[in-house]
Amino acid sequence: MTAFFGLHWWGYRLSHSITDDAFVEAHIINVAPEMVSGRVVRFLVEENDQVKQGQVLAEIEPIHYRDQVEQARGKLDLAEAELKRQEAGLAKLKKEVPLQIDVAKQTLAGARAEEARAKDNLKLTTDEVNKTIEEAEAAVELGKANLILAKQEYDRFTELAAQDAAPKRRADEVTRAHDAAKAELRLADAKLAKAEAARTRIEVANRDLEVARTLVAKASKALDLAETGHDQILEVELMVGVKKEMVRDAQIGLATAEHQFQFTQVRAPFPGVVVKRYRSLGDFVSAGTPILSMYNSDLLYVTANLEETRLRGVAPGNSVELRLDAFDQPFKGRVVWVNKSTGAQFALMPRNVVAGEFTKVVQRVPVRIWIEKDDRWPLLRAGLSAQAAIAHGDGDAAWAEQAAEDMAQIEMRYNLQQK
Repeated sequence: MTAFFGLHWWGYRLSHSITDDAFVEAHIINVAPEMVSGRVVRFLVEENDQVKQGQVLAEIEPIHYRDQVEQARGKLDLAEAELKRQEAGLAKLKKEVPLQIDVAKQTLAGARAEEARAKDNLKLTTDEVNKTIEEAEAAVELGKANLILAKQEYDRFTELAAQDAAPKRRADEVTRAHDAAKAELRLADAKLAKAEAARTRIEVANRDLEVARTLVAKASKALDLAETGHDQILEVELMVGVKKEMVRDAQIGLATAEHQFQFTQVRAPFPGVVVKRYRSLGDFVSAGTPILSMYNSDLLYVTANLEETRLRGVAPGNSVELRLDAFDQPFKGRVVWVNKSTGAQFALMPRNVVAGEFTKVVQRVPVRIWIEKDDRWPLLRAGLSAQAAIAHGDGDAAWAEQAAEDMAQIEMRYNLQQK
């Protein structure tokens, strides 16, 4: 019987790679406040508590960050009010400027019409006055000619009358004709004087034309001034764009302040188990300083540090018997992968063989082992020691690749849930 068990044990040892250097491991995450610093005012979990994704674990003093939110919200309200004021001014300009331009155009058209009327009036007045003067001058010339003839007749008949050579009636007629000629000449002189006096109408018409031209110039300048309203509209539109940028900056500032305020509540990044608290109530912590550690209980595996002399026959997919000191019955498992380097490559104090002092030591290679779940899974703890017995064989590369991918998906939940 002893020989049978001895042969069985010997065969088991030959067909398995066995090591006691194996431990249950998990990806332990240090949870720290992000973007905020302050005193811890609340702890809502204790060590060994199961937590859900997004559950509040602790709270950092929020007063300062709440004030920053209110300040940022005030800046946003002010920026939005200023934007509304600018937009209202722009809308007003867009209504007023076209009206002002239309009024200026109408005023200019009226001034130009008045200028044309003044020009026509000046021409008509000038022509009329000049014509009246010419007629008056012709009448004066005619009167003078008539007076000369009448005077000649008067002088001749006066001389004849003195000699009693002309009848008295004829002498009286010549005298009356002479007086009438003088009267006509005086009347013609009076009309000429009146016509000359009418030249003031030309001056008045000239002044009216100058006034009309001045009004045209003013109306033209008023139109140019009104058309500058388009430049004002463009300027206000640019200012509206600036105010919109200020509103966007204020919105970003408010969002940043709100994010910082939200980060005063330290939340669980994924469902898991709290395994360590590093801080107490009242401690001051800076952003990035761990306050507790947790791990995802779905991502437990065994890392067996297998001696390099026992790697022959070990392949991904091979079955493993895991004996944990905390359990009476072993767990089943399978090899996920065999590491491409030894643990010594990542030691804090690497070997230095340059001096020639060298002692050969058997190196150990980490082997990750997937644990098959059963009713005892919730009782597993990270850090438990184990003995791993890995069966030799060709393995199952396809299964190992899928298992590694599944474990990577569980590990990626943290990153996916944080987005």
